[in-house]
Amino acid sequence: MDKEIRRHYTLLVDFLGHILGPDYEVALHELTEDSNQIIAISNGELTGRHLGSPLSNKMLEFLSGRLYETQDYVLSFESTSVTGKKMHSNSMFIKDRSGSVVGLLCINFDSSRYQALSKQVMDLCGGALTPAEPSGTSLIVDENDPSESPREQGFPTSIAGATASIVSSVVANYPVDVDRLNQDEKMEIMEILDRKGVFLLKGSVSFVAKELHSSEASIYRYLGKLSSRGGR
Repeated sequence: MDKEIRRHYTLLVDFLGHILGPDYEVALHELTEDSNQIIAISNGELTGRHLGSPLSNKMLEFLSGRLYETQDYVLSFESTSVTGKKMHSNSMFIKDRSGSVVGLLCINFDSSRYQALSKQVMDLCGGALTPAEPSGTSLIVDENDPSESPREQGFPTSIAGATASIVSSVVANYPVDVDRLNQDEKMEIMEILDRKGVFLLKGSVSFVAKELHSSEASIYRYLGKLSSRGGR
């Protein structure tokens, strides 16, 4: 991200944070070859994030799946805050003149105050509040996918935390104990982790090697196989 783009979007984060109010977290992520982190944020207390925090796990998955090649933004997908509150999230891919993704502008809305107020009003009226259907593109985690876990949908506050939450969950949910995994099963786990964007996080290879009881060299070999067959 060049200096002018960074300055423009940093100002936009501050502006939107004031205009939208305390129920909206606005975060600017800078993407580089070996890391991603927040470089500007407003109302970060909603998710517990701060300057230097990594992307949410769901956005890592979108990047790994190259969603930015077919659309410029993602609307109305669901995430979970550190306090367990459901957040309504929207993210825009920031691209340079060549079309490469250099950053993300993310807006996360905590509607809990309004839901509580609506419930109080409806209780006074003697009625029941029916949740509204979300508008826009719905990209909510499939609850029937065994590789998904509620804690994977949240907002990690550190790169180490982001890596640990995804890797530990995938390994724990895999039907075979890690000590009994053969090479094909480890390869399958590697595919899941790659799809979730784990290897976009700095230092992830070392953590994955430890969790799979493998060497870092073995993990790099698995990644090489994924690349050779078009899995990356």
